[in-house]
Amino acid sequence: MKKQMITLLACVLMAGCSNTVAAAATVATTAPEQPLDANVYTAYANAITHTKNPDSYSATMNNTYKMTYSDNSTELYVMDGTLEASGIADNNIIAHSTQHISSKGTESDLDGWYYDGRLYNTYDTNVLNYYEDMSFSNLKNYQWVPMDVFQIQQNTISSLQAEQDNSGNTIYTIQMNADTAATLFTNRYNKNLDFTKYDGYQITSNTIKDTFDANGYFVKEEADFTIAVTYKNQAINIDYSSYVTYEKLDNTTVSVSANDKRSQATYGNYKDFDTSKITSESLIDDSEESTTEATFKKRLVGRLGYTDNGDGTYKDTFNGSESYTIDFNNKTFLYTNHTIAYSYSWKGDTGSMGACTLIFDTNASSTGCEDTTLSTIKDVKMYLQMELYYCGLSLDDLQAEAK
Repeated sequence: MKKQMITLLACVLMAGCSNTVAAAATVATTAPEQPLDANVYTAYANAITHTKNPDSYSATMNNTYKMTYSDNSTELYVMDGTLEASGIADNNIIAHSTQHISSKGTESDLDGWYYDGRLYNTYDTNVLNYYEDMSFSNLKNYQWVPMDVFQIQQNTISSLQAEQDNSGNTIYTIQMNADTAATLFTNRYNKNLDFTKYDGYQITSNTIKDTFDANGYFVKEEADFTIAVTYKNQAINIDYSSYVTYEKLDNTTVSVSANDKRSQATYGNYKDFDTSKITSESLIDDSEESTTEATFKKRLVGRLGYTDNGDGTYKDTFNGSESYTIDFNNKTFLYTNHTIAYSYSWKGDTGSMGACTLIFDTNASSTGCEDTTLSTIKDVKMYLQMELYYCGLSLDDLQAEAK
C-alpha cells in the first residue's frame, strides 16, 4: 500500500494527473432509505442550477487520507492547497496554485503560475521547474479536491437536510445510498488512488455538505467517506475527508511579474524532465557513481531513506509489518509482509514465494502456483522498478551490470 501512495506523489510531481476527471454522470438508482422532502431537494437543485460564476476567487482546500491497518498501525497523507484566479469571465485567466503534501513524514511543496494556457510549476524551491499546457478546467482538476459543485440525483439520496448559519449561508447535508457513494467517491473525489481494484471495496459511511451564500455563490464543500478494502490479506480502513472553500469572490487579483515570466520562460516541458533532479537540496552528494549499482546504493539512502546494514543489504520498513530489502550480494529484492516473503532476482529475472517460482522471460511458473501469488510476484518486480525510477535509474541498466 505504501508504494501505491508514493506513486500518487510521483504522479503529482510529473503533472501527469492533470487530465480531466469525469464526474459521476451515471449512478445507481437504489431507492432511498427514507422519503425525502421534495421542497428541500428542489431548493438544493435550484441552488446548483442558478449558482453564480465569479470572475475571480481565492480558494483553499484540503485532502486527507488516514489509513488504518489490521494491526492498528496508521498512515496519514495530507494535501493542503490554494488556488487564486482572476480574469475568468473573459478567459484571460491568471492563476496561482500551491500544494503542500505530507506523506508519512515526507514534506513536499509545489508552486504554480498559470497564464496563456500554460502552468509553470516549481517543485520544492527550484529542485524541479517545468511547464504543462492545459485548460483552466484541467488546472482545477490538477487540484486533489473537486472544485465545482455537483448535483446528486434525488433517487440516490438517503438523507438530505438544509440549514442556515449565522452568516445567512444555506448548507445542504447529503448522505447517499451505498452504491451511489461508491461510484461518486471513485469518480469525483478519489482522483489519485484506485481502491476499486482491491478486494472488498465498499463505502461504509458518507456525508457531503454543500454551502451557498445569500448572493447565490457556491462557497464551500466538505466531504467525508469511510472506505473498507482488503489488500494482501490485510483489512484496511480509510478515512477520507476533503474541503474546498471560496473567498474574495469577484474581489481577487492575480498578476505575474515580468521577472517571474522571464524565469518561467526557461522551464522545460514536464514530459522531458530529468528524474535525477528529484532530490532534496539538503543532500550533500546525489551525483552519479561509476556504476548503476553504486548510484542506486547512494540514492536508496539519500532519496528514499533506506538503511545501509553494512553487509551489502539495504532495508526500508513501513506500516510496522512490511519491508523492502535489497540484497546486492545476491542481486535480489525482497518484499515481506508479516511472515510472508516474496523475492525477485534481477540477475535471473525470476521471482518466487515459497515453492512458487515465476520465470519472467517465458512467463513459466512452477506447478501449483496460485494466481494471487503470481500476481504479487509481478508486483514485487514492479516495486523494484519504481525504487529505481525514483533514483533516476532503470532495471535494464541494473540487470546489464549483473550479467
